[in-house]
Amino acid sequence: MNGEVLAGRYRLMSLLGRGGAGEVWQAEDIVLARQVAVKLLRSLDGDPMDAVQRFQAEAQAAARLTHPNVVATYDVGAAGDRVFLVMELVQGPDLQKLMRTAGLPAAELVTDIAIQGARALDAAHEAGIVHRDVKPGNLLLAPDGTLKMTDFGIAKRAGNETTGLGVLLGTASYVSPEQVRGEPATPASDWYSFGCVLHELLTGTPPFTGPTVDVVMRQHLDVPPPPITRSDVPPELSNLVTHLLAKNPADRPSSSADVAALLTPASQTQVLAFTPPAAAAEVLGVGKWEEDDAETSSGHRAPRRALPLAKIGVAAAVVVAGVVGALLLRSGVTTDPPAQAGGTPSAPVVKATSAPKATPKPTPSKTPSKKPTPKPTPTKETQQNPQAALVQNLRTLAAQVRATQQGSRSKAPRDAAQQLDRAAEALDHGDLGSAARNFYAARQRLFEAQQHHRWQATPQIAALFQTVGQALPRQDHNNNDE
Repeated sequence: MNGEVLAGRYRLMSLLGRGGAGEVWQAEDIVLARQVAVKLLRSLDGDPMDAVQRFQAEAQAAARLTHPNVVATYDVGAAGDRVFLVMELVQGPDLQKLMRTAGLPAAELVTDIAIQGARALDAAHEAGIVHRDVKPGNLLLAPDGTLKMTDFGIAKRAGNETTGLGVLLGTASYVSPEQVRGEPATPASDWYSFGCVLHELLTGTPPFTGPTVDVVMRQHLDVPPPPITRSDVPPELSNLVTHLLAKNPADRPSSSADVAALLTPASQTQVLAFTPPAAAAEVLGVGKWEEDDAETSSGHRAPRRALPLAKIGVAAAVVVAGVVGALLLRSGVTTDPPAQAGGTPSAPVVKATSAPKATPKPTPSKTPSKKPTPKPTPTKETQQNPQAALVQNLRTLAAQVRATQQGSRSKAPRDAAQQLDRAAEALDHGDLGSAARNFYAARQRLFEAQQHHRWQATPQIAALFQTVGQALPRQDHNNNDE
């Protein structure tokens, strides 16, 4: 078969591996002069319809996904009685082969795999696809460290189960409890399988093993997963695996954001983990605020809360009080100290420092009224237009982020600062949606750089992200607005 040309275009070069459904070859695309991987379904005996339909479903599912952590699909075709799928060639081992040849990966690498695999699952689930066969053999690690998810051969659109009665697709060691019970696979099922993969990467075995498939299935249903005892594994990573292996699908992480939150040490200064006090949220009545990373006592994410939009009056009252105090101080006027505890509060008595106590003439009132300098024009403008203060905060934040570029090993501060500048400009022109997209894209970019230890937030930057994040509407998807 070596040297054979399929469909007059793909020349088979070397066998990369064999699976239950067929073989994977390294091949050359003669037309485009590039190296590809060709998955070739073995010669079909008897009724081939089920195998062919499943193979075509793999092509259709994979073709819908375009993501850096998903193996790209280029073509599907037939050669005689065989069908084949043409995919991106990943020059690297799958995780199963990696463990077999190089031993267990370091905890730091497993953490990186967890983050990248979560992004791949996000992409699949956002496309309405449930993979249903997440296992080490279907996760490839490229030489540059990029994780690639492949083999959507049993993937189906969410809510569209087409397998026959009693047929449980997926490898027994990685199948979810709900699938064991005969329920349809959901995105939560993929997260459970991914937890099984991470457990195996950290311990050398899947969480549940046994002499027969039935024994393994029963463990998925009833047995708690064994703890991870490696001394070099941080508690956040062990905690993530525990959450992924929850028996109840609702208790598992459901997005890459959830995974990143669980992997973040509680003591680490973060860009994303902002939980502002309720009082501050009430005063900042612009847009909508959501608790990104607050968790309930059970370890699950707290329900999201929307901030009311009509609280600007409270903020105005606070600012007015500050302005009055500033005017009095600049005019040489002081107020009596507050009443002692237990006494009856009384109105403050204004005293003119330049006049005797016995003089009742309100002469000091003329001086402040005639002075043009105490008029706080910028403060009044900010009071009447909170958007102006928010624009200024964004510009200040951009400048502070840009200042951290010199000591960073990443270009993330530079790119994030540009996005924050665009957010300020958009908000200045009244485009709240564009401002929010750029702001959250910058925040996500810096968070990822910090997760990889390529950048570190200062307390001032963290505080500004908190303030601005309270005032801008939360974006469901932090896409860059380039």
